[in-house]
Amino acid sequence: MTVQLRIILIILILLSFLLFIHRIKGQKLALQYSLSWLILLIVLFIVTIFPEVLEIVSRTVGIELPINMVFFLGFVFILMIIYNLTSAISRMSNEIKDLTQRLALLEKKIHDDEKNR
Repeated sequence: MTVQLRIILIILILLSFLLFIHRIKGQKLALQYSLSWLILLIVLFIVTIFPEVLEIVSRTVGIELPINMVFFLGFVFILMIIYNLTSAISRMSNEIKDLTQRLALLEKKIHDDEKNR
């Protein structure tokens, strides 16, 4: 990796990190959903500064080429994101169901109270 490419990547990573922090502070992005992205940016920053870390990790795991390790880690990252989003959707679906049931009970109670008057 050339020095120019490293500098460009470091700048892009830092800008992305600042953008995420700004959106989290502005409450446009929940921390729990962006945590995995922040971790990815930190890992990318480390690999950009120390590219030999990727080679060491790939050899330790038994992967022949570092680029294959990048693809493997990308696949794992995508699976992690999908799992987190699936969990969030399931949780929100349950909350919506509970809120709908509570609303129906409140409307029934209001309707019954109006009938009894």
